[in-house]
Amino acid sequence: MALCRECINMKINGVGLGKVLQMYNNNSNNKNISENKTPEKSAKDSLEISKLGKSLSAYSTEDNFGTSKAKIEEIKKQIENGTYNRDSKLVAQKLLDHIKGKGV
Repeated sequence: MALCRECINMKINGVGLGKVLQMYNNNSNNKNISENKTPEKSAKDSLEISKLGKSLSAYSTEDNFGTSKAKIEEIKKQIENGTYNRDSKLVAQKLLDHIKGKGV
């Protein structure tokens, strides 16, 4: 395969250091200008808690569950010993009943 004569003698000119510095300075100036601008209207964050979230927050402490510290310690020991066992279907049903407002 033969190369054309123009392809062999092709001259590539670089950008040059002066052009690179000019582009860098322009970019820096543009960045400083955009940083100095204050937004005309700033957005505010907001948070809204659902009714379910509010009702669940009432149960944030152990006293609200009617569970004594002794009962909690007993369950912790059972878990550590590997003897803690609960019916998962019963637990799920009680959770659903509570969420639906049927109580526990």
